[in-house]
Amino acid sequence: MNSSQLLYKISDLKYNIRRKEIEYGNAVKANDQSAMDLNSAALKLLKQDLAKMVKEFDSFPTDIPDSNAKSPKKPLKWQSFFNFRAAANKK
Repeated sequence: MNSSQLLYKISDLKYNIRRKEIEYGNAVKANDQSAMDLNSAALKLLKQDLAKMVKEFDSFPTDIPDSNAKSPKKPLKWQSFFNFRAAANKK
Protein backbone atom coordinates (compact mmCIF):
# COMPACT_ATOMS: atom_id res chain seq x y z
CA MET A 1 0.00 0.00 0.00
CA ASN A 2 1.43 3.37 -0.95
CA SER A 3 1.32 6.58 1.04
CA SER A 4 -1.64 8.13 -0.81
CA GLN A 5 -3.77 5.06 -0.10
CA LEU A 6 -2.80 5.25 3.56
CA LEU A 7 -3.71 8.94 3.68
CA TYR A 8 -7.11 8.12 2.19
CA LYS A 9 -7.70 5.39 4.78
CA ILE A 10 -6.60 7.71 7.61
CA SER A 11 -9.00 10.39 6.38
CA ASP A 12 -11.82 7.85 6.13
CA LEU A 13 -11.14 6.55 9.63
CA LYS A 14 -11.17 10.08 11.05
CA TYR A 15 -14.52 10.71 9.36
CA ASN A 16 -15.96 7.48 10.75
CA ILE A 17 -14.70 8.34 14.24
CA ARG A 18 -16.41 11.74 14.10
CA ARG A 19 -19.63 10.10 12.92
CA LYS A 20 -19.53 7.48 15.72
CA GLU A 21 -18.85 10.19 18.31
CA ILE A 22 -22.00 12.00 17.17
CA GLU A 23 -23.98 8.76 17.34
CA TYR A 24 -22.58 8.12 20.81
CA GLY A 25 -23.59 11.62 21.91
CA ASN A 26 -27.09 11.07 20.58
CA ALA A 27 -27.30 7.76 22.47
CA VAL A 28 -26.19 9.50 25.68
CA LYS A 29 -28.86 12.16 25.22
CA ALA A 30 -31.48 9.46 24.64
CA ASN A 31 -30.11 7.45 27.60
CA ASP A 32 -29.92 4.31 25.39
CA GLN A 33 -27.39 2.07 27.11
CA SER A 34 -27.20 -0.57 24.34
CA ALA A 35 -26.47 2.06 21.67
CA MET A 36 -23.85 3.68 23.94
CA ASP A 37 -22.12 0.31 24.41
CA LEU A 38 -22.15 -0.45 20.67
CA ASN A 39 -20.85 2.99 19.72
CA SER A 40 -18.16 3.02 22.39
CA ALA A 41 -16.92 -0.40 21.23
CA ALA A 42 -16.94 0.78 17.61
CA LEU A 43 -15.07 3.95 18.60
CA LYS A 44 -12.42 1.93 20.40
CA LEU A 45 -11.85 -0.27 17.33
CA LEU A 46 -11.77 2.69 14.95
CA LYS A 47 -9.23 4.52 17.11
CA GLN A 48 -7.04 1.41 17.24
CA ASP A 49 -7.20 1.12 13.45
CA LEU A 50 -6.38 4.81 13.12
CA ALA A 51 -3.35 4.47 15.38
CA LYS A 52 -2.15 1.49 13.33
CA MET A 53 -2.57 3.35 10.03
CA VAL A 54 -0.81 6.47 11.33
CA LYS A 55 2.08 4.34 12.58
CA GLU A 56 2.31 2.62 9.18
CA PHE A 57 2.20 5.98 7.38
CA ASP A 58 4.93 7.39 9.63
CA SER A 59 7.17 4.44 8.76
CA PHE A 60 7.39 5.56 5.11
CA PRO A 61 10.69 7.24 4.24
CA THR A 62 10.24 10.94 3.70
CA ASP A 63 13.25 11.68 1.51
CA ILE A 64 14.45 9.12 -1.00
CA PRO A 65 17.73 10.25 -2.53
CA ASP A 66 17.99 9.61 -6.25
CA SER A 67 21.52 8.94 -7.44
CA ASN A 68 20.53 9.62 -11.05
CA ALA A 69 18.97 13.00 -10.32
CA LYS A 70 20.05 15.81 -12.60
CA SER A 71 21.56 18.92 -11.12
CA PRO A 72 19.31 21.95 -11.33
CA LYS A 73 19.77 23.98 -14.46
CA LYS A 74 21.27 27.43 -14.16
CA PRO A 75 18.74 30.13 -14.92
CA LEU A 76 19.25 31.87 -18.21
CA LYS A 77 20.41 35.43 -18.07
CA TRP A 78 18.30 37.63 -20.25
CA GLN A 79 21.26 39.59 -21.49
CA SER A 80 23.08 36.52 -22.75
CA PHE A 81 19.87 35.02 -24.05
CA PHE A 82 19.14 37.94 -26.35
CA ASN A 83 22.83 38.71 -26.94
CA PHE A 84 22.60 42.31 -25.81
CA ARG A 85 25.88 44.07 -26.36
CA ALA A 86 27.03 47.59 -26.07
CA ALA A 87 27.06 49.32 -29.40
CA ALA A 88 30.58 49.73 -30.70
CA ASN A 89 31.51 53.20 -31.79
CA LYS A 90 32.64 53.02 -35.37
CA LYS A 91 34.88 55.78 -36.67
